[in-house]
Parts: sequence; structure tokens; C-alpha cells
Amino acid sequence: MSEYEVTFAQPHELTDGEETTLVVGDCEDVGSMYILELTDGGTRSVGKQLVSSVTEAE
Repeated sequence: MSEYEVTFAQPHELTDGEETTLVVGDCEDVGSMYILELTDGGTRSVGKQLVSSVTEAE
């Protein structure tokens, strides 16, 4: 299963402190939002305007 690295435009409540990146298990594009599958098994929706980029993690 692929993981994705989500980069936020500014630090986000899902990241630690001043971090702007978050590794998630899956990322689904649902129009104006992304549905993120967190590494703890939970899911969160995030507006696209808060996200700078989504790339496949290495």
C-alpha cells in the first residue's frame, strides 16, 4: 500500500508544532476536499485550500 506526504501551506493541527508535512496511509480527492487516512487508522477531511501538495511517499 502506498503512503502519501501531504504538505500544508501553513502548520496544521494534524502536524506537530511548526511542521507543515504529514504522512498518511491514503489520500482521496473528493472535489474541494481531501479525505486523509491517518496512520492511526482514523480519517480526516481537509479543504484543498489548506494543502500545497500531495505526493507519493518514498
